[in-house]
Amino acid sequence: MKKVLFFILAFVGMQVYYSCSSGGKDAGVATAEMNITLDGMTCAEGCAKTIEKTVGAIPGVTYSKVNFDEKTATFKYDDTKTTEKDILAAIAALNEGQYKVSNVEVKIQKNATEGEEDTEVEAIEEELMIDTAV
Repeated sequence: MKKVLFFILAFVGMQVYYSCSSGGKDAGVATAEMNITLDGMTCAEGCAKTIEKTVGAIPGVTYSKVNFDEKTATFKYDDTKTTEKDILAAIAALNEGQYKVSNVEVKIQKNATEGEEDTEVEAIEEELMIDTAV
């Protein structure tokens, strides 16, 4: 009886821990969002989930969702912990470059007091479009 009670309490404790934790991710706030188009996926359970998990494991990424049917992906991340290039490189490294990224759209959310200017954001977005066009 004591063993059963122990396992029940352990199970409940694990449920509480995982529901309250960030799942091993940084508890940081997403400061940027990237939306991309993905070609080369052949299945939802293999390709799409692999991309989702790989990008989701990058430190600073707080949200990773791949839509196999629409061939799109959305990633939210803390741009002080990771970059757009890190995310794109992680995707490019999968399955010997099978997945092709296009239509990269990055939205960076910064406070005006941090000194970020629109021209800097536009320059980053333009550079990303050039990098992924090849």
